[in-house]
Amino acid sequence: MKKIPLLFCLFALPFVLSAQNRVDYGVFIAKAQGHSGLYRGEIPMQYGSKAPNDASTYFAYSTDFRNGDVLFRGKLYTGVALNLNAHIDELYVKDPIDGIYILVNKNFVDFFSFGEHRFVHHKQELGSALAGGYYEVLYAGEIKLYKKIKKNFFENLRDGLYVKKGYTLNESFYFLKNDKWYRVGTKRELKKLYPEQTKTIDQIVKSRGLDFSNKNRERALIEIATHIDAL
Repeated sequence: MKKIPLLFCLFALPFVLSAQNRVDYGVFIAKAQGHSGLYRGEIPMQYGSKAPNDASTYFAYSTDFRNGDVLFRGKLYTGVALNLNAHIDELYVKDPIDGIYILVNKNFVDFFSFGEHRFVHHKQELGSALAGGYYEVLYAGEIKLYKKIKKNFFENLRDGLYVKKGYTLNESFYFLKNDKWYRVGTKRELKKLYPEQTKTIDQIVKSRGLDFSNKNRERALIEIATHIDAL
């Protein structure tokens, strides 16, 4: 499959596609008659013993499927019910007729979005620090900031009888600088990546009360990326 340039897969992607490639979902369903290529994926595995019982989820944000867009085989389909399984890094689409989940063939997905979340399918590049897979785009100016969402399964034996099973969230963040990806998670790593902006980074963190705890790291990185990009 021909490689899509990086910039083509970012925020501007849905707006630069030609009108001929934009397919209304209602028309799409009517013409497809249940046999569209978007719905020819596999039925996802049933979790069984790995199903959570602690109110957590293996989906990226929630178990709710939300209407969004998918660039699949070069065409943008809109109004499709989507969710991202962050345990296995696979995109699910919900069949509007039967309500079943279908795993979309990742080989043909370049971009998708639902709600306020936008994702790109990054194709593995030789020597790149960024593995192939789905990444959420947090910032896309001259600076690029991606987030990788990973859900890890765990189970605990309690009192020798009760087993607690669920999924923990692991997030990692990547900056693109000079055509290379760098994983950044702390202020120290960010200052190392942008040594010429050390004082600026300290000033932003102090003036805006930013911190790099797990809960607040995303906000801190977005605000700093936005500020540095504007300089």
